[in-house]
Amino acid sequence: PQAQQGGEAGGATGATELVYFYGTRANFKDVSLVQEAVNKLLQEKIGAGLQLNPIDWSAFSDKMQLKNAAGEKYDLAFTSTWANNYYDNVKNGVLLDLTELLPKLSSTLWQDVNPGAWDSARIKGKLYAAINQQTWTANFGPRCPQQYADKYGLDWSKVEKLEDMEPFWAAVKAGEPADVKAIGCDDKGSGAIWGVYYRAGAIGGSPFGVIDLEDPNATAVADWDFQPWVETMQMVRKWNEAGYYGAEPWPAADFAAKERGAKYASHFHNNKPGVEAEMKSITGIDWAAKILAKNYLENGPAATMTGVNGQTSNAESCVKYLEAVNTDKEIYNLLCYGIEGTHWVWVDKEKEVIGLPEGITAENSPYNPNSDWMFGNQFNAYYTDPSKVGAWEATRKLNEEATPSPIVGFVLDQTPVKTELAQIQAISEEYQTLGIGFLDLETALPEYTGRMKDAGADQVIAEINKQLAEWRATK
Repeated sequence: PQAQQGGEAGGATGATELVYFYGTRANFKDVSLVQEAVNKLLQEKIGAGLQLNPIDWSAFSDKMQLKNAAGEKYDLAFTSTWANNYYDNVKNGVLLDLTELLPKLSSTLWQDVNPGAWDSARIKGKLYAAINQQTWTANFGPRCPQQYADKYGLDWSKVEKLEDMEPFWAAVKAGEPADVKAIGCDDKGSGAIWGVYYRAGAIGGSPFGVIDLEDPNATAVADWDFQPWVETMQMVRKWNEAGYYGAEPWPAADFAAKERGAKYASHFHNNKPGVEAEMKSITGIDWAAKILAKNYLENGPAATMTGVNGQTSNAESCVKYLEAVNTDKEIYNLLCYGIEGTHWVWVDKEKEVIGLPEGITAENSPYNPNSDWMFGNQFNAYYTDPSKVGAWEATRKLNEEATPSPIVGFVLDQTPVKTELAQIQAISEEYQTLGIGFLDLETALPEYTGRMKDAGADQVIAEINKQLAEWRATK
């Protein structure tokens, strides 16, 4: 099978091939070579292979939504709380119930994952996807291309909150050409501050409402009724008016290229252990980063999962594959990094550090998905930089030491308010640049609030709190 940029592989070998859809940043010209190598191992292990279908991340959710709405038959797909939405897929009957199959046919994977993590991904007590182990906590903070941190003397020891970055951003704006943003952002809201920074917790299964992560008896409120959110919107509006986000946000499809070209001096994201080396492998440039938010565990395990399509004719083979990709390092790393000698070479085999072959870069590599967290257990991944050695153990430790959200494991049953949530989601998408300061709060915030209330925001909050009370009563 041959894969096309942003498309799917096609063809069949005659043997069982599990049709698998997943996202990638780019660089999958050699996907058919990798598929062939993976399938030699899989055929021996589970008696089936894969048909790899990479889709560019900028189009992944939209394409999967169309496939799912059309009832397209396939076997496996990446699903999460943020791409190819897990909760929507369960609600719409897209995913197969794996509650009994996972412990039966993926016993090693089942036992390796903390029971609390499995519980956080359950919906009405059932599981519809396998968890890909990786960082489950929101280690939010700023990250910067090292060249700008050095040039403008960014001192991380003096950065305890985001406002401490303001002198750095002002220097970047004054010293760099207009096409370099002090804070990277795009028109889908990338560059916004994550809720955990201002202790706003997400509500599983709902695109709307927050809870106070520091309140053990927290109830849901609308964004505009949570004062830390309002203060954060005021802060980013001030930064925007200062010009730190640039004249306009980039199109989301252009963000990865801008990142590789160091067209921003800082960005906000999940700065897990080893993120600097990971970003270098993606972009080819050096990075610096710092964690500023408290280490919270929300429904993080549901952020990276692999689901089985409800229409599959190969349910047992799919679950056996999930066991294989999460426990067999050779299979997993083939998917992550490609073929030894062609796409990567050993730098330090004892410490499992790999690098790129001579003449190959992150930019020109014919196979470089940059998505090891997406395929399976990231703690089985080879390290791509010597400085990253030990990051997986450190990440496991963060997962274990995180402060749980007061509603970790709660998932909203959307059925009573599905119409209201659909309207709310559509309105939210119109206001994504609110979180990066491109809208005047004096006019946009009342307009946003009014439209959301008209769409049924108050009813949704009331329903969330009703279900929260019922959920707490059963704990």
